Amino acid sequence: MLLLRSPFSGSNALDQLFDEMTGGVQLPYWRDADHNSFNFSDTIGEVVNDDSKFSVQLDVSHFKPEDLKIQLDGRELKIEGTQETRTEHGYSKRSFSKMILLPEDADLTALKSAISNEGKLQIEAPKKANTSRSIPINFVAKH
Repeated sequence: MLLLRSPFSGSNALDQLFDEMTGGVQLPYWRDADHNSFNFSDTIGEVVNDDSKFSVQLDVSHFKPEDLKIQLDGRELKIEGTQETRTEHGYSKRSFSKMILLPEDADLTALKSAISNEGKLQIEAPKKANTSRSIPINFVAKH
């Protein structure tokens, strides 16, 4: 659960007033993120590639869902995030782009994504059923 916090740290009276005014309002994860920080991981999080599925997880907690874009071109999965902020003091922009080549046995038609309350983006595709089989060799005698 995320709670709205007072921007006035260290002042108990102001914190109490702010808490009374907001009533402990729950907000989405990106409202509580430090958007002044450009600390975005350059690595992809947990990757699972086993017989049943391929999945990847990324921390996108500094981006709102509307700032994210996922695109599939063949087996190439592209994940992008762009965020722009303008204030009276200036302008800032942060972005990232990740490209992942999905395995050949991933079922691309069943690819799905979800984002958690903590800002973890999970992209997953089940693996196609293995259609290989053993073919018996019959011996045919010549007459």
